[in-house]
Amino acid sequence: MKLLKSVLLFLILSQSWNSSASTITLTNAKTSPNYLSGDVDKFIVTEPNSHGISYNRLKNFNITRPLLMLDHNSLPGITPKNQLKTVVIHADTISLNSALSFVSGDISANIIFIVSSANGAISCTSCSFNGYPRITLAASTNSTGLSSSMSSVGNLTNTSGGQVSLNNLSAPDAVSIETHAKTISTAGNIHSVFRAQKQGTNHVVSDSGLIGVNGGFSFFTGPLTVNYNNHEVVDADETVSSVNSFSGNIHGAGIAIVSARPVTIAKGTKLSTQSDLMASGHVGDDFFVPTGNIDIVTTSKKSNHGKVINAGTLLSDTGANILSGEHFENAGMIASHNSEISIKGTLKNTGYIEVAGNLEVGSKILDNRRALNATNLKVYAEDAIFNHLGGRILGNVVTLDTSYFINGSRQEVAPSIAKKSDLTIQSDLSDAADYGIYNSNGYSTPSSAVSELSAHISASELSINAAQVENINPYYRVRRSVEIWDDKVELNYAKSRRVSITAQNSINIYASKYLLNSSSILGLDNSGTFTINTPVMQNERYRVDTKGYIFARKEQNSTEEKHITHGTELETHIDALSPMAILYSFGRFDYSPLTSTSSTVFNNLMSFMQIHGRSNFYNTNFASIAIVASSETNAGTSVKCIVTGCGNENYQDNYTQTTFTSFLDDVDGLSSEILVETQVKVEDFLQKSIDDYIAAYTKKEQDAFVNAGNLLTTKFGKMFFYNTRVDKYDHGDILVITIYKCRLVLDGEDFYDKRCFPSDHSAGVTNIAAEAAKDGIVPGTEQTDAQIKEMIAIYQGNFNGAGSVQQRFYHNPSEPDLRTVNGYWGNSFPNSRYDIAQNSSGNIEITFRYYNRFFHDLARTQFVTDVVSYNPNQLHSKTVLYSTFKNAKPKTPVIRDIGYNQNTGAVTFSWSPVLVPNTTYEIDSSLGSATSTGLNRTFSKRSDGTIRYRVRACTQYNGNKYCGSYSANKTKTVDYVGGGNGGGGGGGPIEPPPCEGCSIHTLPIQSAASSGSNEQGGNLK
Repeated sequence: MKLLKSVLLFLILSQSWNSSASTITLTNAKTSPNYLSGDVDKFIVTEPNSHGISYNRLKNFNITRPLLMLDHNSLPGITPKNQLKTVVIHADTISLNSALSFVSGDISANIIFIVSSANGAISCTSCSFNGYPRITLAASTNSTGLSSSMSSVGNLTNTSGGQVSLNNLSAPDAVSIETHAKTISTAGNIHSVFRAQKQGTNHVVSDSGLIGVNGGFSFFTGPLTVNYNNHEVVDADETVSSVNSFSGNIHGAGIAIVSARPVTIAKGTKLSTQSDLMASGHVGDDFFVPTGNIDIVTTSKKSNHGKVINAGTLLSDTGANILSGEHFENAGMIASHNSEISIKGTLKNTGYIEVAGNLEVGSKILDNRRALNATNLKVYAEDAIFNHLGGRILGNVVTLDTSYFINGSRQEVAPSIAKKSDLTIQSDLSDAADYGIYNSNGYSTPSSAVSELSAHISASELSINAAQVENINPYYRVRRSVEIWDDKVELNYAKSRRVSITAQNSINIYASKYLLNSSSILGLDNSGTFTINTPVMQNERYRVDTKGYIFARKEQNSTEEKHITHGTELETHIDALSPMAILYSFGRFDYSPLTSTSSTVFNNLMSFMQIHGRSNFYNTNFASIAIVASSETNAGTSVKCIVTGCGNENYQDNYTQTTFTSFLDDVDGLSSEILVETQVKVEDFLQKSIDDYIAAYTKKEQDAFVNAGNLLTTKFGKMFFYNTRVDKYDHGDILVITIYKCRLVLDGEDFYDKRCFPSDHSAGVTNIAAEAAKDGIVPGTEQTDAQIKEMIAIYQGNFNGAGSVQQRFYHNPSEPDLRTVNGYWGNSFPNSRYDIAQNSSGNIEITFRYYNRFFHDLARTQFVTDVVSYNPNQLHSKTVLYSTFKNAKPKTPVIRDIGYNQNTGAVTFSWSPVLVPNTTYEIDSSLGSATSTGLNRTFSKRSDGTIRYRVRACTQYNGNKYCGSYSANKTKTVDYVGGGNGGGGGGGPIEPPPCEGCSIHTLPIQSAASSGSNEQGGNLK
């Protein structure tokens, strides 16, 4: 605005005094500014010094009605010496409760309101500013001093008790509004908003039209020192833990909060830089373009000194950025075009973060419990990412990088927010009672469960990189005592689908320890690529509690061959059940270990897996395990319903038929034969098994029919024929073979009547398939499943031997005693006892599982309990090359001394036990050959001379005898005396067997054991 000096003179001389004028108290009439009160109050600032600073020292500067501020250089008759650049209002108290306007010809000036006392305060209530490009309100001291000769403002340091309060502030033509104080309070509408209408190619300020913002707001709170010229923080103390809370509506071209204390954006508060127009301007000679950002920065890394809480609303057309030395908690709304959140501690989001462009998050932990949405989202959390308790992550391109990652919840309670240790994951379904991570990790039902346990992540392109990747839905139903679950359990459909990770075009998961999908959904919705790199992938139910059964079959494939092991189906009883996990891909599926030289395990346990595109498995040991193999899934819900969802409220989960593994395109890296574990292709295997069974059974019946003197055909047609059908029941499919046996019955003198009599034979389809597979050669080996199990017992038996242990026994229940027990080490085996895989060198390896147990008797029928430093229920495993394993034979017995009675001539040969199944010992001696099932054999020699013998152990395998190597010959020279019983050299009882290689035994090992195999006891640790 340009005003002529004559107009200024008119304003100065036009006075109308009244009693409600503002209070401006001068400190020195000679050096103070002039203040004239009238209808329009006027304030003439002091003459600027050579640096363009007008320093105005006042006692009170309390404005209660509009005030015109005039440049001294613009007065009539004044010849300017220095151009006015900055007005400094230095007062003991400052209260701005009305409009302040600067009128000074064609120039404008920055203004600084400053109180420098320790507890100084500035208030601005219903205040407005016009004509000031830069407005500063500071409860501070400055580094250059405050005087008429000051050359610059320098650094502003907030005083220990200084306060600035803003309540309804308007500065529509200001470029920058800055506030410095230890404590800053805001309320009402604080803005730099103007209205404008378009005229041609420009916009002109008016009373209506588009909303524009001109100036940015900067708030410097806490014990800070800030450079006035560039806003850089020079110093910040970590001494204040009390919170500076911001309220009201703040609307400007930019908003910056820099704090050396915790900051809270209160509930109901709105910080906004949104507008239709954003004006640029000048501050001095500098051209200023506002950023449009909202920036909140805390400088302290000290606990409880740098936390940021947003319970309000942050709106920006450009960016909303949070930088904290501690934690950030968002309980409100953040909506912006771009956003960066960088904090040293935890980002907890219980509100809404909506970013139209790029959102980058860096923190120690991300704890997301509501909406975290961005077109492009990148999260790096040093320790952990939790998306749980109602958390939603949505974006186009989403990258999540951390150490521990969980979508969902391990339990039904709110967890401690910290990096978690590994879960215990069961990789097999053996004859235990309870399954799933609920049981394997010892969880229990909480007294009060969290009501909101949903968690969803959805993106077009999704990447997850972590050590542990967990997708867990902790939903289960426990059977009440009055309920009977006959193969089916009614589950809540919405709760079964409340945890999911899905993508439209690509999923890349790198899990250096494991990837667990537990009763949750993990899937690729369109054609694209689903890539997983991990050493262990588990697709399983969260909880399954069973009574009295083992699983009917286990189907497993490695990179080269198909492997099958079987259990025995017994009565099934379920006491608790979770929904099946769902894994699917409508595009390509690539699964591999972490490196080209390592291997990986993929288990689908009683759950759903369907791959529509091409599948590639690299060095993968793949297993799909169920209670019963079937081509059916859940009664009342289709495959489409499982994958894409439907409107069901509840559904029937048939837990005996819910392992569903389907490859609908080519599969590389698994068996080139049928994939028995797939529920779509299982039909081929089942049909062949059924056909073979039908052929064998009908042939047996047909042969019996013929052997009974019947003809198969006559002129009246077939006399023996059959029909078959498969009846489907909830508990499984039943094959029914109806055989018709016909005979001719004389009807009158010349006519025969052909009468056929049907009989039905039934057999379970699952049992037929299991029996058919049992006698087949396990691919990659030369043996059947039964033979491999026999060989495991032989191979492992070579590592057992006689020994001694210390056992606890109780005379007093509170004070156990110890006693030495002699016996034999042996093995027991779980139902699912082995896996076969190809190693990185291309060789077949077998990994088998066993229990080490110490038995009282040589037959190893009763094992010893309460043994010191030994757990008989600990499951061990061992991996050996199949080429070594398949040639296993009993080891060589250790020979003891030859016993000889010189009076009777009795010769006793004895040896150590070889604890393989069905052991016999073959003795070759100078006194003859013999076979023994015990550990000694007696011969007779009634003459002087030398005795020689050797011994070897044998076992029965596959119906044939297999023997190990003979021991070295043992010799002894004897002198026969004769003449009676007892006495004489070498006579007496046979020494007891020593402890051979029993490394955990508490008693010393006898010396004779030293000549045994150096492998003895290797599996006893």
